Order: sequence, then structure tokens, then C-alpha cells
Amino acid sequence: MGGLLVLIGAILLIGQFVHVDVGRYGWPFFIIVPGVALLVVALTGRGVIGEGLAIAGSIITVTGLILLYQNSTDHFESWAYAWALVVPGAVGSGMMLYGLSAGRPGNVRIGSRLVGIGVVLFLLGAAFFEGVIGIGGYDFGGSTGVVVGAVIILLGALLLVANLTSGRRTSR
Repeated sequence: MGGLLVLIGAILLIGQFVHVDVGRYGWPFFIIVPGVALLVVALTGRGVIGEGLAIAGSIITVTGLILLYQNSTDHFESWAYAWALVVPGAVGSGMMLYGLSAGRPGNVRIGSRLVGIGVVLFLLGAAFFEGVIGIGGYDFGGSTGVVVGAVIILLGALLLVANLTSGRRTSR
């Protein structure tokens, strides 16, 4: 803890001497550092408390990393789809990390599924909000928006068909 305080103080002091507004660009680290600290505590502990802290730590850390990206690029519009990295994605990564450290393969399996769901939702959201709607100012052109929309509809239809056919197999 003492080393961390010395490091933070040194960064703030150097920022004053070179006239860099550390608060303007570095404020997401005030979210990332506590999230990483929770992850470290969680991975050294066992039981329900360790698992809960791992999930909370990963949620806080991923949120801080998203805010760091958004603050650096001034692309705050990405919250329209970046939530998918937090809700299923960060929860899944916390479960995976805890499962790996505690030797619980069930947590790793469920966590990896949640991470996969989060990544797919993020990519679909990014394609829709950036490619079709253009909320971030990135215009892919009219034909690209049509293709992205058609691909999203096709993926949704495939998921619906897969869900309907799997429901019939389990009812027998």
C-alpha cells in the first residue's frame, strides 16, 4: 500500500512539473485501481466472498477500462453498446478468474459462456450503432449499413431457429 501511495504521489508531482493535467486524462485510474485491488483480494480468498469480490472487481475494472478508452478518444457514445462488456462480459471474466484460481471448472465454463455472450452483443451493438445508425460519426456508407442490418437479422433468425429446434428435442 505504501508503494502504491508513493507511485500515485510521484505521478501527480511529475504532472505538476510538466504541466500535464493528470486529473483530466488519468481519472479512470481512480476506478481501475480499486477494481484491480478487489480482484487481487478475491483471488487470494476462497468461498462465496472471494467469488463475489472477483465478480465485483472485474465489473469495476472493466468499467474503468471502458471509461479510459472513452476519455482518451472522446467517444462516449460507445456506451450504447459497451454495456455488454460490463454486464455479461465482466461478470463472466470474474467468474473465470475465480474458477481458475480456486480450481472450479464450473465457474470457468459458465464464465466463458458469459464472456462470449458479452463479446457477441458488443460486436453486434457496435455494428448496429456505428455502422447502421452512425452514432459515433463513423459513416460506413449506405450499402454497408444495409449489409450489417441484414447480417444482424440473419444471426437473429438463426438463433431463433436453433432455440426452437433445441426446445423440441428436450420435450420428448
